[in-house]
Amino acid sequence: MEENTVPLYKADVVAARILVMCLFMPPQLQVLAAIGTSVFFVFRSFRSGLRPSGPDLKWAALLGGSYLFYVVALFFTPERNSAYAHMLCEQKSAYLLLPFVFAIMGQQFRLVIVNELRFFVYGCIITCFLANVDYLYNHIMIGGPGRELSHVAYRNIFENFTGIHPTYMAMYLCFALYITIFRFFTRSRRDVFAKYAMVYTLLVFMLALFAKSPIIALVIAATHFLISDLRMIARLKWVFLSLVGVVAGAYAFIPFFRQRVLELSGLFSKKDADDLIQNSVNMRKLLFHTDKTMLQHYWLTGTGPGSMLDKLHYRYFFHSVYRGYWVGYFDPHNQYFYDWLSFGLAGILAMVVVLFMQFRRAVVSRNIIYLYLLITISVTFFTESLLARQQGVLFYSIFTSLMFFAAAPGVARTDS
Repeated sequence: MEENTVPLYKADVVAARILVMCLFMPPQLQVLAAIGTSVFFVFRSFRSGLRPSGPDLKWAALLGGSYLFYVVALFFTPERNSAYAHMLCEQKSAYLLLPFVFAIMGQQFRLVIVNELRFFVYGCIITCFLANVDYLYNHIMIGGPGRELSHVAYRNIFENFTGIHPTYMAMYLCFALYITIFRFFTRSRRDVFAKYAMVYTLLVFMLALFAKSPIIALVIAATHFLISDLRMIARLKWVFLSLVGVVAGAYAFIPFFRQRVLELSGLFSKKDADDLIQNSVNMRKLLFHTDKTMLQHYWLTGTGPGSMLDKLHYRYFFHSVYRGYWVGYFDPHNQYFYDWLSFGLAGILAMVVVLFMQFRRAVVSRNIIYLYLLITISVTFFTESLLARQQGVLFYSIFTSLMFFAAAPGVARTDS
């Protein structure tokens, strides 16, 4: 590397690390970090004489094109909901802009960011460690050691400290596991020890949160990995046995994990359970029933994103009246329902097309991290309106766009 390019390369590395760790920053800093690093890499690409190709710009338009539904919906939103509709357009702008940022960015800069993904792993470990220290402080010093250990209290304290919803954090941990397993190269026994220490640490943090959809996605990814190369079963049998041991230990020694496992019994209960607050499975049944009922009326044209919550809140009000206590107000808690209810049949078809494009790119490029990231996001979409929060929009837009353009066939393949 020429001497005068060394400082620029170091600046690229710093910017890449800031970008992949911006999700652990406070909300305002997240946006500033994403905007600042995006502008930096676009500027560096143009200064280096790199120009985006026509096909890349077309792919970017397809990846982020669903954002235009929000813009069009502004003209059909009732006046009382127009402020919320404008807020949605502002909040989701990264959904359109970041695909273009990575399309314009030169491949060498995309690969710099990919090479710094390990800092996303470090961010996950540090954030979860500090959140658990805060929980122990709240439990022992404030609540007293005799207070019951509750998974609801744990998740609430975790979110209050980090500002990150537990399901989102579990999704981050899932992605961090893929990065650790497939991108942390081991050249010595010490490297192997450090790698698997991080894998087990990430897994324990994930089991403590026990967000169901990321765990299901992790099981699907692991199953695919084993089926794709059956020889790995024999080579990694002790690793998988130790992982089973970690799960068994979590059930025995982590009360939150055990409580969340036991509440899954609500999935197989046919009677209408009233414990909605302490049992999230029962709450999910209510959410699904409400979404499905509303979809029967708006499956073709949708309600518009600005009016959807009003119509849902109307239904939850009557659920509260019927049950005799306040149930709460919720969004669909399902990204597929969210887009379908917002934009009708066109919205859900657009989402399916975008996901298909990305899965196809991941398979063609044989990028296993990208493939498992998409599996995790697609499964989490069933239980969370992932793109309804800034953190979800940034996570989805940054990493799927990065992987899509860095994983162009024959250019950047992830070593599995």
